[in-house]
Amino acid sequence: MEISEFSLQSANPFVSALLEKKLDSYTYFDYDIHQEDVYRKRHSDLLSGSFNRKELFSCLKTYNEKFQAPAAMHNIERLLDSQSTVVVGGQQAGLLTGPLYTIHKVISILTLARQQEEKLGTPVIPVFWIAGEDHDFDEINHVYIQKNNRIKKKAVSQRITDKRSVAFAELDHTACKRWVEEVIQSYGETQYTKGLLNKLTAFLDKSSTYTEFFEWLIMDLFGSEGLVLIQSADRSLREFETEYFQTLIRKNDEIARAVLHQQQLIRSHGFSPIIETALESSNLFYELDGERVLLHRAEAGGFTDKEGRLSFTDQELMDEAAAYPEKFSNNVVTRPIMQEMILPTLAFIAGPGEISYWAELKKAFQTMGLKMPPVIPRLNITILERSIESDLKQLHMELEEALQADWKEKKQKWMEEHQELDIDSLAEDAIQRTREIHSGLSERIISEFSVMESYTNKNIQFIVRQMDLLRKETKKNIEQKHHHILSKFDRAERSILPEGLPQERIWNIYYYLNKYGSQFTQNLSGLSYSFNNQHKVVKL
Repeated sequence: MEISEFSLQSANPFVSALLEKKLDSYTYFDYDIHQEDVYRKRHSDLLSGSFNRKELFSCLKTYNEKFQAPAAMHNIERLLDSQSTVVVGGQQAGLLTGPLYTIHKVISILTLARQQEEKLGTPVIPVFWIAGEDHDFDEINHVYIQKNNRIKKKAVSQRITDKRSVAFAELDHTACKRWVEEVIQSYGETQYTKGLLNKLTAFLDKSSTYTEFFEWLIMDLFGSEGLVLIQSADRSLREFETEYFQTLIRKNDEIARAVLHQQQLIRSHGFSPIIETALESSNLFYELDGERVLLHRAEAGGFTDKEGRLSFTDQELMDEAAAYPEKFSNNVVTRPIMQEMILPTLAFIAGPGEISYWAELKKAFQTMGLKMPPVIPRLNITILERSIESDLKQLHMELEEALQADWKEKKQKWMEEHQELDIDSLAEDAIQRTREIHSGLSERIISEFSVMESYTNKNIQFIVRQMDLLRKETKKNIEQKHHHILSKFDRAERSILPEGLPQERIWNIYYYLNKYGSQFTQNLSGLSYSFNNQHKVVKL
């Protein structure tokens, strides 16, 4: 494997402006990620604060023990060191780990933690935060596969229609095993397929929920590298968070006002906020009859839900959090704040959307007496297989161009340059002349037999359709003649920019594990990456 780097503009306008240093970072964040000493400053700031490391250690130790990953357990022990910090990032628990960007995020966490531990000379622990309380199963219940040279969404047949957290959604083992087998089989039989399916089946058997299945896969891939998992819906974590939930309840109104104030500031600079919130939102969920419901501050005081099924005074909600912390969970506003209250975060690894919405939270952090950690863009990676690199060379296309190309336009242009027969022009000319001849004929007939006007109109439509069919069939033959080249366009597009989207948003890591073996992710993670906001292409 080797890395090439390219400067590609982000599709997110705010992120693009941030990375191109067109923004005043301190308007949106507490640290300027472009400064070389940003991590030393953050480390120094963390040392002046305090964290409940013993309870954090206990919680993470209990949760991670089942994975039997010595490197991860050693890192959890190191959290007791008052100098230690963490690099953290998170994601929903997708099936088979979800799109490649989840893997890229883990690799980013591991890489930055290694780099900063070496530079700071203090322990830096890689932590992956699983958003287990999320309840939109349709977002994570599928992967994309190729079938008959087309991209197809492959979803597990189980349906979950209520709003319970995915962490508590019971896994349908029969449906999921069948789904896993069909997905892996779509990748083709290799020397690794049988072992991979056996391993996935074993992890399925150990899992009662889709979140558990995700955890086993992530730790199988990265546990040996010291990755530590934290699962937001874990009961012991919720108990640890009790006093922090109470703080969020106490400061609730201030947090909501701070977010709205920061969003106004963002609008004044020409950007659109992405967090949908309102002044009365508590930014906290409460579990009612197995479903997560968003709490709101009531006009008369206290808290209720949208349908009015719940009613708490401020003190009653505080007492409820003390007695039943497992019933509470955070939303997009309070989750980052909760993270910072419990973890000594050296840096937060973020995708483009996360960078944008964290920029809306600076004043909310200030309300809590917290500094937002450096928000670091995760690595953006495209995996380039040798066969695809060979296709690009035969198409005389540079890699940087391929990463941004309008592939359909490229393919059409090549066809126009290489087809000996311009059937579109020929057919259009023939249809136009036929219409003229037919028009004269029709006029003569209608002058004698006016009842035939409708018939002559249908007749010309039929003739034109037949000529158009001739054109289409000829084009098929032209494409078949150049199939060996056109297929390279299609193959390269599906690999590099499937559906016009970055590879990392469509394809799944298990395609590569099935083709190249179980060491693939370790080899990918072990490469030397730079956090220089350049797009990485890893050539296999």
